[in-house]
Amino acid sequence: MTPAEHFLEQWMNNFTKHNEEFLDSILDDDVNFHSPALFKPLPGKDLTKLYLMAASDTFSLGQFKYVRKILDEDQLCLEFETMIDDVVINGVDLITISKESKIIDFKVMIRTTKGLQKVQERMILALENLS
Repeated sequence: MTPAEHFLEQWMNNFTKHNEEFLDSILDDDVNFHSPALFKPLPGKDLTKLYLMAASDTFSLGQFKYVRKILDEDQLCLEFETMIDDVVINGVDLITISKESKIIDFKVMIRTTKGLQKVQERMILALENLS
């Protein structure tokens, strides 16, 4: 089993559980998070954890599903679909992991413009609630 396959198994078993301890265990201290709404990456474990926790509040996790998985030795491309209100959201999580199976880079890309706008709207609310 490659590091990416092992990581994916852990991710699939835990990503919907809103578990801070899980995020602490899989995020490298120097991870970079790339938001679809911001140009510059957000550095560090604390900001990445904050955004991932907000995302779990934002995305309708009951409807959220990964529809395609592409794995390399230490990289994952996970295409997802969900709905927020009546807007279909389609996107990808691009994840790079270290030899220790910790996330060192996490990039989220979302399409369409309407979908991105809906995610931005909800993420702002979720981030305010977590702060």
